[in-house]
Amino acid sequence: MSDPVLVHLAAGLGNIVLATPLVLALAEMDCSVDIRLDADYPATIDLFANWSAVRSIRNGAAPLPLTAYRHLVPSVPPFYWPRFAHLYRNRRNTVIRPPDALFAENEQAYYLEFARCLGFPQSRQMFPSLPVAPSPHFGVTASTIVLAPGCKTGIMAAKRWPHFGELALRLPDVALAGTQDDVSGIEFPPHARSFIGRLTLAETAAMIASVGLAVANDSGLAHLAAACGTPTLMLFGPTSDCVLGPFPPHVSVLRAGLPCEPCWTSAPLRQCSGSIACLQSLSVDRVLAQIEAYPFVLLQ
Repeated sequence: MSDPVLVHLAAGLGNIVLATPLVLALAEMDCSVDIRLDADYPATIDLFANWSAVRSIRNGAAPLPLTAYRHLVPSVPPFYWPRFAHLYRNRRNTVIRPPDALFAENEQAYYLEFARCLGFPQSRQMFPSLPVAPSPHFGVTASTIVLAPGCKTGIMAAKRWPHFGELALRLPDVALAGTQDDVSGIEFPPHARSFIGRLTLAETAAMIASVGLAVANDSGLAHLAAACGTPTLMLFGPTSDCVLGPFPPHVSVLRAGLPCEPCWTSAPLRQCSGSIACLQSLSVDRVLAQIEAYPFVLLQ
């Protein structure tokens, strides 16, 4: 009989997607995995529907009998842990959390370390993955490039590449994904097919899984696209891509390469006085050159 294991996932969409190798590893170890999900976006739960790696998933408000599990896996990011530490205090079936320093060094390795504590091989590497299949219902094809220009607001908006409108103008088959806040202040050409605010998160994932390429900021939708298996070009500026862990071969990272980047954990935006020079100087021509490296992309 397989061991019942409760995995606690929390925080933003990107964090939860990057934790999926943990779920896959436990399933590979023949564990019966239930998930408690405390997501910034409640609709994240729909991404796990009908996944063979998961027995059940519940939003955090639903009570769970913690004593019923052989192992409790509190794989909550360190910056959210104070909210939930009380749930696991003095529970002997709780897997010991890895050091917070590992999260800052390699987020994917941090999550996977919980499975390694239960015997998952050190040599086994897994990439984020979600049970999302392409769909013909959105009118996009393998020649479509989807742009995801958003990320969280506030200080996190510093991760937004400012030239998505011009990029869309130069792409013949282009679609837009995200929320209305994601495209505020951006002018897109008439031929860009907009799914902004029209789809659920699960539908957005299926639409992205149906295109030939996704271009996105360092954001939850970028990691969602990669986990769906869609070739993905991620545009980075002040934040570091290295601390997220290795990306699969179908994911590329592009940044301007200024000597001051990434600055997020040392002196955020200090060198450029908040102008976000790294993303400003990442030109549309450079992004197009990277897009053209994908053999199936037609820009004419």
